[in-house]
Amino acid sequence: MMMLVYLYKRQSKTSNVKHETFHNLNQCLLGPIIRCYRTKKIISAADQTAFRTLFLKNKCGLSGEAAIRSSKYGQFGPSDVNPDRVLSLLRTYGFTQPSISKIFSRDPRILQYCPEKILKPKLDFLLSSSLSQTEVIEIVTKNPRILCRSLNNHLIPFFNLLMSLTGCYSDAVAVIKAKPLILSYSISKGFLPNVEFLPTIGVPHSQILKLLCCYAQVLGQPHSKFRSHVLKVKEMGFDLTSSYFISAVKTLTFISDSTWHSRCDLLRSFGFSDYEILSLFKKLPAFMCFSDKNIRGRLDFFLNKLRWTPSRLSTNPIVMSYSLEKRTIPRCSVLQLLVLRNIITESLMLSTILAMTEQRFSKGFVTLHKDEIPEVVEAYHGKLRFNEYTFQQKAR
Repeated sequence: MMMLVYLYKRQSKTSNVKHETFHNLNQCLLGPIIRCYRTKKIISAADQTAFRTLFLKNKCGLSGEAAIRSSKYGQFGPSDVNPDRVLSLLRTYGFTQPSISKIFSRDPRILQYCPEKILKPKLDFLLSSSLSQTEVIEIVTKNPRILCRSLNNHLIPFFNLLMSLTGCYSDAVAVIKAKPLILSYSISKGFLPNVEFLPTIGVPHSQILKLLCCYAQVLGQPHSKFRSHVLKVKEMGFDLTSSYFISAVKTLTFISDSTWHSRCDLLRSFGFSDYEILSLFKKLPAFMCFSDKNIRGRLDFFLNKLRWTPSRLSTNPIVMSYSLEKRTIPRCSVLQLLVLRNIITESLMLSTILAMTEQRFSKGFVTLHKDEIPEVVEAYHGKLRFNEYTFQQKAR
């Protein structure tokens, strides 16, 4: 290119004929190169997208729509040899076609990695961690992002951190088996500072282990967000040694501030005071994760059909944790029917009856009376309902 520029400058000082001759030569030499480069670039981008889509569909088993969607995230093309080698490697380790389809629908970037240098060492590490081949396949299928993480800078340090938390090798493995997504969390920006923060405010190690085993995704939150939620729960007066504390932190992690405020407004519209809202949340934190529709249905039934008060519900909110359609309404309908037929004459402790197992309730209130009152079976199956429930309830 520099030689052509030099010749161009030199020729510009000569005759117009020579200048025209060089100009023609310049067009002959550079024109095809530029046109070829531009054409190749355009075709290459289109070809790569088409290739990725067809590869994901035909060789990885994705649906057409999923293949198109996933093709946007891969960077491999027709000239790459890695995609076929990656598939071959996974099949060597026992991955079936359904697993392969799930993996690449979730993270097609894996197809661009070198199988021998990048993927194989990570699979071998998981196998060396007392995980069976079946377990490794299940973990990677659920969380293929594991294969995108650095072995030496993330996977191994994370496993060592889990061992230090749980106290033994086998328990660390058990956590990974139960929560495969945990290996995707950032160590430095979330998991480690979150774990180190809890003891500083008085949370015992046993509670940290419960949080790790039951709600590991909570510990994977960015530290600033996690810290804010924990301190908010502490300020509400939760006992840091109780399971309610863990449940409350989990709830605030999974709902936004706007959702929290809208749920509080919804409870206020049914007559709950701020004190009663806090009391309800402290005894049933998961209630705030229910949808507005579910909350309205439960509140309407207990406050309007059963004539409970907000105060009574806030002190015994566990009754609202049961399915309204599958447990609460059918059981109340059974009780109402038995009261109308004078089978039951004494007051009932509804919270205790709702807490019964299906077998115990069915035996004591349905099977025992179905020959005498066949309708009790319909009531138990939700086919017989009442507009008003008048059976006497013991206060609690």
